[in-house]
Amino acid sequence: MRTKTSLAALAAAFAVVVTGLTGVVPAAQAATVVPDGSNQAAAAASCWEVKQVKPSATDGVYWLLTPQLRTPTQFYCDMTTDGGGWVLVGRGRDGWNWDGDAQGTPAQIASTPTGQSAFAPKKLSTATVDALLGGKRVDALTDGIRLRRAATVDGTSWQDVRVQIRSLASWSWAFGAGHPLTSASFDGTSFSGATSRDFGTTSTLSSNRLRRVWTFESSTNGWVRGFNYGSGVTGSTASSSYLYATGSGNATPFTQVFVRPRLRQSDLSFETVPDAGTSAVTALPVAKSGSLAQPWGVTGTGAGGTGELATEVQAFAQIGNTMYVGGNFTSVRNQSGTQSEGQSYLAAFDATTGEWISSFRPTFDNQVRSLAALPDGRLAVGGEFTTVNGQGRTGLTVLDATGALSSSWTTVVENRGTSAKVSVRGLDVSGGRLYVGGVFTHLVRGTNAAYARNAGRIDLSTGNGDAGWNPNFNGSVAALDVSDDGARAYFAGYMTASGATTVKKGVAISTAAGAAVTTPAWNPTYSTGGASYQQAVKQVGGKVWLGGSQHSMFSYDTTDFALKDTGITKAGGDLQAITGGLGDKVAYGGCHCGDWNYSGTTNYDNFNPGTTSVQWTQAGKISLLGAWDNTTGAFVTTFAPQWKSRGGFGVWAATVAKDGTLWAGGSIQTSVKDGGGNQFSGGFARFAQRPATAPSAPSDAKAVVEGSSATVSWKVSDDE
Repeated sequence: MRTKTSLAALAAAFAVVVTGLTGVVPAAQAATVVPDGSNQAAAAASCWEVKQVKPSATDGVYWLLTPQLRTPTQFYCDMTTDGGGWVLVGRGRDGWNWDGDAQGTPAQIASTPTGQSAFAPKKLSTATVDALLGGKRVDALTDGIRLRRAATVDGTSWQDVRVQIRSLASWSWAFGAGHPLTSASFDGTSFSGATSRDFGTTSTLSSNRLRRVWTFESSTNGWVRGFNYGSGVTGSTASSSYLYATGSGNATPFTQVFVRPRLRQSDLSFETVPDAGTSAVTALPVAKSGSLAQPWGVTGTGAGGTGELATEVQAFAQIGNTMYVGGNFTSVRNQSGTQSEGQSYLAAFDATTGEWISSFRPTFDNQVRSLAALPDGRLAVGGEFTTVNGQGRTGLTVLDATGALSSSWTTVVENRGTSAKVSVRGLDVSGGRLYVGGVFTHLVRGTNAAYARNAGRIDLSTGNGDAGWNPNFNGSVAALDVSDDGARAYFAGYMTASGATTVKKGVAISTAAGAAVTTPAWNPTYSTGGASYQQAVKQVGGKVWLGGSQHSMFSYDTTDFALKDTGITKAGGDLQAITGGLGDKVAYGGCHCGDWNYSGTTNYDNFNPGTTSVQWTQAGKISLLGAWDNTTGAFVTTFAPQWKSRGGFGVWAATVAKDGTLWAGGSIQTSVKDGGGNQFSGGFARFAQRPATAPSAPSDAKAVVEGSSATVSWKVSDDE
């Protein structure tokens, strides 16, 4: 790589970089570079700094740089309103996405800040906005958040809205979640209280009709997402209208979102660059929000019914390059719908391409609820079936790679209690044993019947149930996971006792003979005084995550079970599936939720979106599946799939394949692809992992001076 520039420009750029990074450039030399944002070398810390050093600066595009931005980037600055210095972080009319992912690029926002061509919303990612704040809190913004809203259909009149957030550390686009406000004003007229979900007045008097902002999704305006007016403001669906409305009121105006961080380059602290260069910068290996192209999916509902405990997909397991998918479906079909084949309850797909593997054709008479890959390449299958491939197999079976019954496996589960119901909802493998959880009383192989009430384990070498290991739960098991070290098994479900020991629906059982409750015992925190059943559990690194009712996704330290991270979805639904990403850096939680995740609270009962009765630290958009940074516990707002599910039942199974691809399933019907556009996603969708590893460092840097110019060259890394 070669680049040629004048020595004067090179010296100026060097002065800015070195001044920012090391602070060793002589003052006289540094003073020659004025941070007026006119070029990369003169990047300012904020639009406000540009206005301070150059009062004559006009509205337009300027170069900005903070330590968090890392490289100079162009942004649009409003240099007129209230003294100027405002940076545009988003603009658009109807169709805003409230997640933390970017909606467009900084260049698109900067180049088209207003006008009809700007009606399609574009917004910066939460990470970019936080970088513009220089690492400071949102609630510390002196001037708060400013909305510039069109007040007429022709865009000739505008309204200025200001809000101050009461408590918010990092930027969030989840305005509809209801960030509590300390103040709000409309063209200088103040209103107290309320939240970012809905503030101002509902009065339709001419003097007040424009003084309302509401940001949640509602049938009132046809589910249009934006910074809506109240019922007294009309608009139209015309492509030229600055006020969009599908009905007689509640228009959604073209809106610009500004902040004014008051940062100066001289006040910022940049990392010192050593001679060998900076260390590699990695990213969180979280999945992309857009789904991968899906050649095949599953459809139909079988003998399990049509309710939330009978979704099309309920389990995944990968063996080699095959991903097995189990559930309550009745057929598989291709993307276009031109091909459809009857294949009920269990199917196989290529783990890389997603193509259906048509040679794998086992038959079941009822739904599959759990899957586990065995060490020898066979597949363990649990569920509510009684026959497999025409043979009697109740609740549990093992198949080979062809879909045939394993000739060496005849173990089944039985329920010799009064209900006789059998359901296997959890399977895991550890230490040469298959752990089983659900609804049953015995593990049976021939004449060998081991009493195992709702949970037990089977020796894989003999197929016999372990009569010496019986947790003896008084309630059903919804999920299980054996710890990474094999010393304990985690269970989630409806149990309140293990033998004579009281437990709390999330329990850890020693894998030693006797199946004792661990010491220390796990004493999970409930989010509600009502129904507190738990439906998902998974160890991810040094934490064990537990999810269920009401709408809770909590993590605990695996050493002492201390509560570490908390999150509640509202007005969404229960957590139903948990899995970990590669390297244990991300935890994913599936749910029948479609609104907001609130971090930092364990209190479900006493608040709703838009109320201020319960303190929480951060809110983010969640839709059927969320991601959490396993190290910090922070909800990852940049992962926010857009999809639809039958009945709103959501995600009931999730796994990360060996190549990092996230598979998530339930009653999924359609999804938005990476890059845009809806697609059929029968039963499940797949999401590629974002780039997370930095390329190797470039080498052989050289600078050659020729007269008034300097040529800088370097060798690009092979993996760049």
